[in-house]
Amino acid sequence: MAMVTGLIPILRTAVEATTDYDGRTMWYGFAVVRLIALYVSERPWGHLDQDFDCLVNGTNEFCRKACFNEHFNVPVVSLWNTCYVFFVASVLLMELFTSQIRHNLHKAALKKKPLPVEKNLTGTWASEHAHKDLVLDFHQQKVLLVLYLGCIMLRLVGELAFLYAVFWWYLPMVSGELIVCSTELCPGPYNCLVRFPAEKSMSLYLLTFLSISVALVSIVFGFYSGCHYLPKKNDSKELSV
Repeated sequence: MAMVTGLIPILRTAVEATTDYDGRTMWYGFAVVRLIALYVSERPWGHLDQDFDCLVNGTNEFCRKACFNEHFNVPVVSLWNTCYVFFVASVLLMELFTSQIRHNLHKAALKKKPLPVEKNLTGTWASEHAHKDLVLDFHQQKVLLVLYLGCIMLRLVGELAFLYAVFWWYLPMVSGELIVCSTELCPGPYNCLVRFPAEKSMSLYLLTFLSISVALVSIVFGFYSGCHYLPKKNDSKELSV
């Protein structure tokens, strides 16, 4: 139910927006798919404390928890959610930029085309003009293009950080190998293991696949946008001459 509640505002923003740009629908599609993947991947990690067992005395539960804290010494699900929020924030940041560009274009259009007398009183013409669909052209909006490339760079940095955490932190934690634990309070040593490592690893592979996909698409879109839109300014000048 919580996942459906989270999908509603994302889908509504993607469908109801009056301003469009290259790749907008794709980024919102990634946001929806990744939210579903997070919901599926979190389930094997929901009872992580219960899935961590050690060969200790039944009354020595404290040492098992101490070994658990030593082994899982980095955030897991909370870091996944933070990376997702970072991704959605970069998408919404682009929405903020496009909204401001649309507002500026709307003001410029009103200055060039004065309102008719009969519609100036009611404001009908201005309302209709404000709700028309607008497709932004990066050939003309160079500032927006730079901001768009900046948002793509933010997504790429976030995905690379997430991939680093998966390969260097999470996958070794659930490798299925024996864990030899020894802490200051519980010198031990104790032999511990994490149950259901296959399911936990599979959830990590799913998130890794999506993260690599987003990173590759970000790189491709960044190069495409930079190579396709930036040189067009000089080409248009040559054609005008």
